[in-house]
Amino acid sequence: MQLADRLNDLAVSGHEISFESIGLPPAVVLAEVADVAAGPQAPLLAEAVTHVFDHGEEGWAEAAAQFPIGFARQPSFLHTTAALEQLFNSTAAIQVLAKPLNGALLAGLDQLVNSRPMVAAARLEGAVRLAVSDAVSPIKVWGAIEDLDDSDTHQDFAERLPRIIGLGLDRWSKDEQAITETLRGLLRRLAEGTAGDVDAFVELGYDRLRSALTSRTVADVSENVEDALAWFRTADAAEEARHDAQAYAAVCESLLAFTAGRTEDLRGAAGRLETALEQQSAWNWGMHQPAWMKPQAAADVAWGHLVLQLQRAAEFLQDDVWMEPWEALDHVLSAYQSARTVCTVGARDGSGLAMLVEPAVEDAFLRQQALLGQLRRAVTSPERHPGAGLDHATASSLLARVDQQVTASCARARRESGTDSSGNSGEDAESDQERAHRFAPTAVRKLGIGFTAGLAGKVSDDELKTIDGLAYMDDLTRLRQSDPLVVPLLGKMMEELSAFPDFIGETRRTFGVLVEQTLLFLKATADLDTSTAFGDGRYDSNGKKVKIRDYRRRFDKSQGDLVPLEEDLQQHFHYWLLSGQISNLVQVEPINSALGRADVLVHFGSRRYLTEIKKNHSNNERAYLERHYLAQAAEYSNTNVPFGQLLVLDLTEKEKVGTPRVDEVTWVAKHRPPGATVDRAVVAAVVTGNRYTPSDFS
Repeated sequence: MQLADRLNDLAVSGHEISFESIGLPPAVVLAEVADVAAGPQAPLLAEAVTHVFDHGEEGWAEAAAQFPIGFARQPSFLHTTAALEQLFNSTAAIQVLAKPLNGALLAGLDQLVNSRPMVAAARLEGAVRLAVSDAVSPIKVWGAIEDLDDSDTHQDFAERLPRIIGLGLDRWSKDEQAITETLRGLLRRLAEGTAGDVDAFVELGYDRLRSALTSRTVADVSENVEDALAWFRTADAAEEARHDAQAYAAVCESLLAFTAGRTEDLRGAAGRLETALEQQSAWNWGMHQPAWMKPQAAADVAWGHLVLQLQRAAEFLQDDVWMEPWEALDHVLSAYQSARTVCTVGARDGSGLAMLVEPAVEDAFLRQQALLGQLRRAVTSPERHPGAGLDHATASSLLARVDQQVTASCARARRESGTDSSGNSGEDAESDQERAHRFAPTAVRKLGIGFTAGLAGKVSDDELKTIDGLAYMDDLTRLRQSDPLVVPLLGKMMEELSAFPDFIGETRRTFGVLVEQTLLFLKATADLDTSTAFGDGRYDSNGKKVKIRDYRRRFDKSQGDLVPLEEDLQQHFHYWLLSGQISNLVQVEPINSALGRADVLVHFGSRRYLTEIKKNHSNNERAYLERHYLAQAAEYSNTNVPFGQLLVLDLTEKEKVGTPRVDEVTWVAKHRPPGATVDRAVVAAVVTGNRYTPSDFS
């Protein structure tokens, strides 16, 4: 093919690649453009195409317009990405070719997802880039995304999906609620899978942080920052050297620490952020970064700058007197104002964070009359500032807010003393809720807003911070002791359980402990050999030595092998719990529970959680197991909190095709009996028995 040969010659010689320099007759070029666009010279041809529009080459527009037609047949991932990068470097070319190119990228995408998954991912990325840049209407790409069947998606495609979805959320999360919910749902499902999980964790963290920037209440801002922190920590725990997750976890920790006045925690978080950004920069040194990801680097810088400002401002706000008052006030006002200007990629309004940062600054001026006097002087006599850098508008706004708080505080004091009968108790309750969200966000998430707000009404700000510090350390301890499988799975299940109204406060804390122990048991059951898992034997209550049978291994009834029983799994689970941190809370087969007998019961004070144990020889699919066993497992929670567990020993005949992962056979099920008004939540899991060992596959 003449056109392909000429492109290669120009590339080898280092000459400029354009249709003019190719030197072939227009008729020959026009006839061959489409076929070359489908071949390995597509990136070189894309360079010639962009040259037409960037330099106004007359007479070649018709040939350039043939590029998308042939590009729809391009089978190579590398050639697809290289050609797209070349085209996106030319604004003029994209303006002309956007619609036909978009059609070429989306043509047959659903078939490519499994036949050529990397090519499909590159095409979808290109189509999303066209849509978010407003070069084309997003309707077609929305339709393509909604049609994706992520339940049977090739791993190579799924691995690239989270960042593509994140790009869409950056652009559409504020104005397009329908597609936003679709994207978030797809991202959550990817987080539950095994392919794109870590990237999905990070993108979910970005999404929560983006929501914090646009929230309009203290509760929403605080909750979103806390959720973002949880996702970033999960990603960091699941994958080593995930510096972006480490950096943004430090950002969230910094915001929460500044809000609560924990200067030491803020200083530590700022140090972790600096280290993570340095490591990320070193990790990516010399590596190609796609153009569409470069704005993220700018966002990283903006967040890093804000955290440094918060750290410096926090140190000044701790001082009783400012030895260099104007410089100090400049730093504080900069941090105060920055909370309204910093944005993640795609966010256009950063006012949400102001609800965390501004009250912390205002409280410092309320506590320190000397600092308040310096602020008032700066507002009333700006000419005394030696330089021109004082942000007078921000200083005036800050002073007005502080004066409003002084007035409100005086009115509240009069109501409490009985000298003013016009007080509104609803306003006081709202104030306690805001204090709870500002000073104890972790406690709110773990204990519920009702309990924490009630506590806030009885204790000082400092005592509330101390309580939140204990909750915060409890979270860190749990995460440090977990592992890459249990951490993301536990995080996912805690999020799903949070959809149940009763999953708050003490119930959240205690049932969360049981679920974590159960997940650790499931992992150990999938890993440990017979002697490690079961030991030499155990003694029952009568002092008799009992050997637990390894119910996981294959059996052959025709050879006289004993078929495993529910009791085998029950005993193993029971002994596992006895050896863990809730050993003194476990009972086995207690009677008088919902007119029957439950297999394993764990009680935390008045709260009790029952685990039903079953075995099944015929079918291990979720729908079948829920249809046969879910109602019974849920029934035990009718006289207590509506949470329980179901473990099913899978004894179906296996083929030598591998064993499901723990996170693929563990889920949260919901059951509501006919006529009932409360949903029951059951953490269900399949324990694979009758298994082949890895050596059997050789």
